[in-house]
Amino acid sequence: MIAAIYARKSTEQNGVDDQEKSVARQVEHAKLYAARKGWSVSEDDVFVDDGISGAEFVKRSGLARMMNALKPKPRFQILIMSEDSRLGREAIETGYVLKQILDAGVRVFFYLEDRERVLDTAMDKVMLSLANFASEMEREKARQRTYDALLRKAKNLHVTGGKVYGYDNQDVLADTPGPDGRRQRVCVVRVINPDQAAIIRRIFQMCVEGKGLTRIAKTLNAEHVAPPRQARGWAPTAIREMLHRSLYKGEIVWNKTHKIMRGGTKKQVDRPKAEWITIAAPDLQIVSTELWDAAHARMDQARKVFARVSSNGRLMGRPSRLDMESPYLLSGMGRCSICGGAIIGMTRGHGHVRGRRYGCSYHHKRGVSGHPILSHRGRGY
Repeated sequence: MIAAIYARKSTEQNGVDDQEKSVARQVEHAKLYAARKGWSVSEDDVFVDDGISGAEFVKRSGLARMMNALKPKPRFQILIMSEDSRLGREAIETGYVLKQILDAGVRVFFYLEDRERVLDTAMDKVMLSLANFASEMEREKARQRTYDALLRKAKNLHVTGGKVYGYDNQDVLADTPGPDGRRQRVCVVRVINPDQAAIIRRIFQMCVEGKGLTRIAKTLNAEHVAPPRQARGWAPTAIREMLHRSLYKGEIVWNKTHKIMRGGTKKQVDRPKAEWITIAAPDLQIVSTELWDAAHARMDQARKVFARVSSNGRLMGRPSRLDMESPYLLSGMGRCSICGGAIIGMTRGHGHVRGRRYGCSYHHKRGVSGHPILSHRGRGY
């Protein structure tokens, strides 16, 4: 008999040797179980998902490969797992996946209990439902524990996410070393980066002076100011995000979004504003209150101008060409052959006449210096 192995763990173990990871231990124990049963296991039939939630069924590469191996005819007759929850922690999706495996003629065994999972009778199906219910309840409890831990961190001004432009993430270590002789990390806090903070204040000042998002981005790119996260130059979208980031005025807004499961995968949705948690962080303030208010007053004024409606009901402001239907065939579909940027329809002045043409959006929005290939001048196509 040929057996396959499936192993999964929710939390990714960065910096841990492969042999010490729980998925590696699951595979090792499954192989020993197969050897005791007299089954053979091929390395091609070992499917692993490390650091992926049991509620995720769309972006699980190991599971996807295993399900594809069932068609048109599975090359293995046995599937070994440690327990039910390794297949998933969402009751309906897990039951459906298990049914597909069994319908393909593959028998499922759990080595922790030395038990086979079957769905031959109504009682078998009830027991499966109870096991999936228990797994999903445990997932919900773990999610609540994670939420409570992150809430405590946020209230203590500890980092609950990744890096933010304008700040450096700094580890806070324990006062005394641990059993291994090293001081363990207690938490991570943000510290203002002086160079990046100066750039942020300049962005706000340029906004107050009346410069738009595109002009600010082109100015920074022309001066070769290093963009956040080694991106392809400064983009108007990044400028807009910074101008609205309340952290720069010394205010942390937490709990604005949360993740839900839809269609077997996670989706991030906005929370009602009443559920947002605002925490004062004066030590992290980069932009003065006066500069923040002046910049937002300038943006509010521009927003009112661009929201004007003409007498025939037509909006006089111009939305982004990439966010709306376009009369130009290739807008949002064609790509620049040099840099891969989106091709958009645009107009250029020729004396008293404006000509219509296609051009590279990277050059149009970020300027020559912000373009990934500086020699590309973004001429029309």
